[in-house]
Amino acid sequence: MAAARTPKSPDTGARFRLIEATAKLMRDEGYAAATSRRVAAEAGVKQALVYYYFPTMDDLFVEVLRAGADASLERMRAALTDADPLRALWEMNSDSRLTGLNTEFMALANHRKTIRTELRAYAERVRDIETAAVTVALRAGGVDLDMFPPVAVSMLIAQIARSLCNEEAVGVTLGHREMRAFVDAQLAMLARASGGASSDGAQHADSG
Repeated sequence: MAAARTPKSPDTGARFRLIEATAKLMRDEGYAAATSRRVAAEAGVKQALVYYYFPTMDDLFVEVLRAGADASLERMRAALTDADPLRALWEMNSDSRLTGLNTEFMALANHRKTIRTELRAYAERVRDIETAAVTVALRAGGVDLDMFPPVAVSMLIAQIARSLCNEEAVGVTLGHREMRAFVDAQLAMLARASGGASSDGAQHADSG
């Protein structure tokens, strides 16, 4: 009797490609475009393979969120030891690729409880790290932490940067140059107060 054939093992790189393809579709066309059919086509695999790795699309979305979150958290932890952590956090939150994907997950979370739970846990971890970085910088600059609560300052840095990215994505730029110049000047002032190394942005602010 002929021996039974051993089923082929799935493409070991397919799972990663599916996650990457989903993130790309979400960034480029929005979360509604990330269907199992579109994701499979973008990743170059059969549609059935999507459900081999991810029983539901929510499972796939969660993995995309976690993959992005892990990378972002590593960057943020590195910012804690940056010579100018406030500027590092400002630049990170000004990355349109990251903010665009985050906006899609915020929209998706309004309809999917699983995504909302995962996103909330990630957002709280991010805020903790951002607040820690701001605390270090403000304390080094001799700033009164009661008058300028680190969590409030970190939220201002993050939310202003993300808001500018979101507006620019739809073509709204009125006031952006002035806001960026204002934030740049404040960050340069705090960097000087804490003895941080001057950055290109700080030098630009000084020359203005």
